[in-house]
Amino acid sequence: MKYRFLFLLFMTYQSLQAIEQQPLRVLSWNIYLLPVLSLFNDNQSRAKAIADQIVESNYDVVVFQEAFSATNRRHIARKIKEKYPFQYGPVNQGRSLHRTNSGLWVVSRIPLTMLGSVRFTEATGFDAVARKGAVLFEGVFNGKKFQLVTTHLQADGREGIRERQLDAINRQLLEQFHEVNVPQLICGDFNIDKNDSETYEGMLRLLNAKDGDFSSGLIYSYDERGNTLLRKPDGRKKLIDYFLLRNDELIHRIERKIRAFQRMVGEELHHLSDHHALEAEIHL
Repeated sequence: MKYRFLFLLFMTYQSLQAIEQQPLRVLSWNIYLLPVLSLFNDNQSRAKAIADQIVESNYDVVVFQEAFSATNRRHIARKIKEKYPFQYGPVNQGRSLHRTNSGLWVVSRIPLTMLGSVRFTEATGFDAVARKGAVLFEGVFNGKKFQLVTTHLQADGREGIRERQLDAINRQLLEQFHEVNVPQLICGDFNIDKNDSETYEGMLRLLNAKDGDFSSGLIYSYDERGNTLLRKPDGRKKLIDYFLLRNDELIHRIERKIRAFQRMVGEELHHLSDHHALEAEIHL
């Protein structure tokens, strides 16, 4: 009887250890669902394939950028609702016919609390049509609290605007809601090329954050040559999407991967977005 009790106690301990070691799995993905260019980017067909991909996945939280198209977003939302019942955004909604939302949309298997959001005050080019910004959520996974920020910064090489956007994220979200014992995860499309070391290092300084390497074979999130939605023979391969950490001493381990999601169109594989997705497994 004594040995049976000890065995059961040991098995219970092992089970608890397995639960504690389970990582928080987050996917960050710019899905290229633009509102005006739907006819040109095959939005409807891609949205169906994106929904299928998410349903088949095993992520705890999925963070989308460029989820602008309401029609296609609703299709994805309905299809994934059972698996991802908690859906938030897009933030910075508006009623103007000339401006769309931020495109930041978050779906989750666990409840999240939106602590705050930022709407950027500066934008140029197509970005001026969107209410771009950032949003911060808080959640609890396996009894441990975490904060998650997602954003989509100015495109088109406007470094000064991006610096001010990063500063707004830091001051209005990261610093304002900072807690000593809570890690802050920051992900999204930053439109900052890692090969531009000065701008890249500036981003990390402004956010007081740390980056890390990928365990996948892919190391670029934006491939102008290989991506079927871009196809520029003289294009570049760039890393412009990131998964950054603040309070990284509270993270036991993080594993980052880049995922190039594709579907069959006829006899050819086609990419589901112009950006590859970033996957992170975080051991809190």
